[in-house]
Amino acid sequence: MNEQQFSVRIRHALDASADAIEPGTARKLRLARERALARVPATSSRLSLAGFGHLNLEGFWPATRAAIALIVLALTVGGVSYWHSLEQAAENEEIDSALLADDLPINAYLDRGFDAWLKVSAQQ
Repeated sequence: MNEQQFSVRIRHALDASADAIEPGTARKLRLARERALARVPATSSRLSLAGFGHLNLEGFWPATRAAIALIVLALTVGGVSYWHSLEQAAENEEIDSALLADDLPINAYLDRGFDAWLKVSAQQ
């Protein structure tokens, strides 16, 4: 018998025996439970600062999660932009290498019509 089956059997046994409790006893148990719960201090998320005070984290987490989400989003957008610029630089490097390795004279690169020819040939 595994742990889950054991817990199911215990739950069924407790449910069956709870129905057999007398109403007066059930009321006393409920009142005792309410008194015990009233004595338990309310727990809050606090961060101890090594004896220098406490930081209450209840209102801190929602704002922190939103800030972390915005930071992750900004880093993602920045990373994609950086990656795109690297890809563009690699593409420009290939074009420059092909142009410099070609047998054209340097005056051909200085010609204004050459830039137009490059654009037209790149579109084809």
